[in-house]
Amino acid sequence: MSLRLISTFFFVILFCQNLFAAEDLGPRVDLFKIDQIQLIGLKKVEKEAVLERLGSKPEMMIDNYLLKKDLEKIYSMKYFDEVEAHHDIVNGKNTLIFKMKEKPIITKISFEGNDGLSDDDLKGQVKTKVFSILDSTSIKNDVQGLLKHYEEKGYFLASVDTELKKLNEENIELIFHVKEFDKVKVKKINFLGNIAFKDDELKSILQTQEDSLFSFLSGSGNFKEINFQNDIERLKYFYRMKGYLQINVGTPEITVSEDKKWVFITMKLTEGPQFTVNKITFQGEVLFPETDMREKLTLKENETYSEDSLRKDIQLLTEMYQDEGYAFANVIRNLNVVPGENKVDVEFSFEKGKIAYFGRFRVKGNSKSRDKVIRRELLIREGQKFNGTALRQSKENVQRLGFFEPDSIIFNTVSPKDKEDVLDVEISVEEKNTGQISLGAGYSTSTGFFFQSSVSQSNFRGMGQNLTFSLNIAHTSKTFSIDFTEPYFLDTKWSLGGGVFVSNDDTSASYTEKKKGMNVRVGYPIFQYTNLYTTYKLEDTQIKTLDDPTIDVNVENGLASSVQGSIVHDRRDDRSDARKGLFLSYSTEYTGLGGDKKWLKNEAEARGFYPVWQDLIFRSRFYAGRLDEVNARPIPRTEKFTLGGSRNLRGYAYEAVGPKRTVTNTAGQKLTFNAGGIFSAFTNLEFQHPLSREAGLKWVVFFDAGHAGTLDKVRVYTDYGFGFRWFSPIGTLRFEFGYPLTGEYKNQGSQFHFDIGQLF
Repeated sequence: MSLRLISTFFFVILFCQNLFAAEDLGPRVDLFKIDQIQLIGLKKVEKEAVLERLGSKPEMMIDNYLLKKDLEKIYSMKYFDEVEAHHDIVNGKNTLIFKMKEKPIITKISFEGNDGLSDDDLKGQVKTKVFSILDSTSIKNDVQGLLKHYEEKGYFLASVDTELKKLNEENIELIFHVKEFDKVKVKKINFLGNIAFKDDELKSILQTQEDSLFSFLSGSGNFKEINFQNDIERLKYFYRMKGYLQINVGTPEITVSEDKKWVFITMKLTEGPQFTVNKITFQGEVLFPETDMREKLTLKENETYSEDSLRKDIQLLTEMYQDEGYAFANVIRNLNVVPGENKVDVEFSFEKGKIAYFGRFRVKGNSKSRDKVIRRELLIREGQKFNGTALRQSKENVQRLGFFEPDSIIFNTVSPKDKEDVLDVEISVEEKNTGQISLGAGYSTSTGFFFQSSVSQSNFRGMGQNLTFSLNIAHTSKTFSIDFTEPYFLDTKWSLGGGVFVSNDDTSASYTEKKKGMNVRVGYPIFQYTNLYTTYKLEDTQIKTLDDPTIDVNVENGLASSVQGSIVHDRRDDRSDARKGLFLSYSTEYTGLGGDKKWLKNEAEARGFYPVWQDLIFRSRFYAGRLDEVNARPIPRTEKFTLGGSRNLRGYAYEAVGPKRTVTNTAGQKLTFNAGGIFSAFTNLEFQHPLSREAGLKWVVFFDAGHAGTLDKVRVYTDYGFGFRWFSPIGTLRFEFGYPLTGEYKNQGSQFHFDIGQLF
């Protein structure tokens, strides 16, 4: 028998019988000295990728143990179905030959049986890609990923199997066979052992909700395992917020109905007693007077303990230390239950660490926005002593710009080598689309049929500038405008902006008007979050048709040249759809710098946003405005105040509220018109909550109250109602039903309003 045949036979038997049993190889045996290595059978896998894995090298003596390890390494690459090792004499050289058969290539991935979820949706969950080499481990992971995705979508009973369909010798199709079944709905959630809180209050905390009439809109009612596990922690945190430190939530009992369509959930609670705070003490490296710290704490002695208050207090105390430069300050809280009493002692222990300074600032991820757009929002400076409050507020300022994805803004502090007292700040952001082109058409109860288009860019040229073109054409009005704002003119704190506009408005029952004009405005920050603005406006008004014969067109027509001073304080977290914060403004406008008209207008407005619980937001708006004559010049009707409609009192028709006057026309008919008032005040109060986050739908309930007329004869009109809001690509669409509560209107039924744009 030749040396080649003997060697081949030995290696194949050696590998097939003893690949994973080192003890069966017996003693280490030198086989031959390697002169060269050949790889046979490679088509898609790179030769170098295999060679770099091998322990065997030319000029080495190969033994049985080294050969076994090399075969294992090649198999561990997961690219091959078969591997053989051979010894041959090629051109007088001892040659170690590895013969390999590659696994097939996946040239197609398909799904069968998926009716509820689309192919594109499922492909996004699969890590295996087309033209990748078959890997059974990756496919198993993909199956688990698909099952998890189905579970998150409410298909709790879904199953996924795979099939490998051979297309030819080298290519295969990977098929995922899905059995979705129906979505499992939550029929009933029961609580056992809850005394302090009713079932409905506890259910409102959970992400998992019972199926209801509107579940098809909100997506509630679906059972999702990941949400349910989070719900257990939500319950515990809720109880600890209310002082129940010893709350225990037992393992939930989940029962599936026989038809596998419904889930019944029972949660057993052991509430324990409600704890109050006994003593609050401070230990360790205390920097501040205890009286000062106690005054700032949310937790108070002899009041109910709250986990949420404790969390806020730890953040507050930590920032107090960080504001003194102690960037590494550590606040440790210890809770000690008072024996025999439902009281707990709270101890704050401080480790201040070293004083640190800000080092270099680096911005990452801003592919469009220039560094200075972010840097000018920072309240911290390189070389400055560390300040925790300023660092947090800097992040909030960058977030408030609205140019970046909310969850992408990260301020990391990193100490450079050999500088433990220096902290570099790495600001990581992810750009989001700040430009918008929108086209829309529809019907509004206030304007009739409408068409609107707009092009806006809130981060024009990556400089933070705002540029907007808009065109709105409706049955009762037409408007065109261009507006531009430079928030940091010539890299200073001054802002500069302006615009031009043309409008035709037939909304009022008293007249039809045409306006055209321009404005220029400058602003400057006088305090944090507070800006002072000055605006000059030139506006030409012409009455086109007149329905109220008492209106004097000589007063209405002509130029109005005005200057306005305003002060604005804005602490909203999001200017387009705020969840929390405050907006305050006051302005004085004088009209009479030349032109044909004179008057003085003062306006004040306050808007508040408060998260009541999770995504339930309380929104409030208060407005007051007053007009005064200048040099006994009459005030145009087009400038006077009226109320009613989708923008203020939603239980009343447009211009329904205000001083009325009745005239008799030439045909002897009596007609009533709103004469407009010189004073107006109103408020909007509402609760807003998501109905379907994925669809951008929210529901709202509201209450409005207001007066328009004079200060000496005040009559307040009120209404209430509900509505739905869709945050669509063309803007916020509002569908609202208002019910009047005052005077002759309260028996007239509801008013339906459809409009575009946020109310406030």
